Amino acid sequence: MTHIAEKVKVFLDNDFIIRKCLFRNIISLRALSRYIIKTMDLEEKNLDAVISAIRRYKKEEKHKSEAELKKLFSKIGVKTRSNIIDICLKKSRRILEQLNKINSIVDVEKGEVIRIIQAEESIRIIIDEKNLDKFFNYFSKTDCISIERNLVEINLHFAPEASKTKGILSLISSSLNAEDINIVEIISCAPELLVFIKKDDLLRALNVINSLEKIMAA
Repeated sequence: MTHIAEKVKVFLDNDFIIRKCLFRNIISLRALSRYIIKTMDLEEKNLDAVISAIRRYKKEEKHKSEAELKKLFSKIGVKTRSNIIDICLKKSRRILEQLNKINSIVDVEKGEVIRIIQAEESIRIIIDEKNLDKFFNYFSKTDCISIERNLVEINLHFAPEASKTKGILSLISSSLNAEDINIVEIISCAPELLVFIKKDDLLRALNVINSLEKIMAA
């Protein structure tokens, strides 16, 4: 039973839209339970246990999560930056050594951007497109795994308590996904959340964020 309750919690924590429908009583518990069973690879005989777990989750989480998110969205700031590129580099000792020099191509006082994400096998560098030629003073095209152009950065600036509030990332990502907006990259640096999408999706993404603000204010 505990195992099922944990799976139900993980599922609902990561799907804001279904969670919102659940809290507003506009979704069938039985239909949702069958969907969770199918999605989470559970057995049909667990149906009653899943329904019970959903009811318990709804009772415990509804008021707490809504209150926290409403408070944050009442203070949200939204900024956008266009003409961004996302460069994925092969990770090597030479690349890492060159990274120490890459900051020299960016003029922070003029508001130029540089974001560096280092993973196990690759490194992503996000910069203004106008600095691409300068970038290739330090790296070659053969160093690049991919280059994503025509991106927009959406900076969502929350109140300081965002770092202690769960559900923000899943709320944003699931809401954008529901509108078929692909997130190219997302960086959490609480209380800021940086979302990178294609330029063509910007207006729709801003409409989604605006809708979330209105929902949270309701």
